Amino acid sequence: MSFSKMMELLQRKNKGKVVMCNAGNFYIAIGKDAVLLNKLLDLKVTCFKTEVCKVGFPIESLEKYIDLIHEKKYGYIVYYFNQEKEELEVLLEYAGKKKNEEIIENVNCYICKHSTKYYRKEDKYIKAVSKLYEEEIENKGKITKKPENINGKGYKRICQINKNKKIN
Repeated sequence: MSFSKMMELLQRKNKGKVVMCNAGNFYIAIGKDAVLLNKLLDLKVTCFKTEVCKVGFPIESLEKYIDLIHEKKYGYIVYYFNQEKEELEVLLEYAGKKKNEEIIENVNCYICKHSTKYYRKEDKYIKAVSKLYEEEIENKGKITKKPENINGKGYKRICQINKNKKIN
């Protein structure tokens, strides 16, 4: 069984709670738990596998993040996977007043650069959408420049370039 399958089984067993488990020197949450922790604690999201997000933090930071989750009153369970014994043990558990009711398991797979390559072949259209999304995120809250005039130089130039292109 893989780590991802183990995490999925633990999430099913602990519905409504944020499930975290150590992997090496980090505690990791995946899927809907990762999406929730991203919203609550602004943890950086990366891809765990195709269309499934993950968030993680160093083992030394466990107390800090558990306190923050506890403050927000969400239930959680923290597992420790012992590599030598190949056993799981529950380190911390809190029922919480709030349940994780997230439905989605990813934030936005187009943005994730370190993914498992949802699009195996690099696609120029997906790449363009990805750049657009990244720019929107970077410019969030900033005032964007309006186009001067739809009939201005820029518009005519683009039309001229497209007119001169040969169509296969």
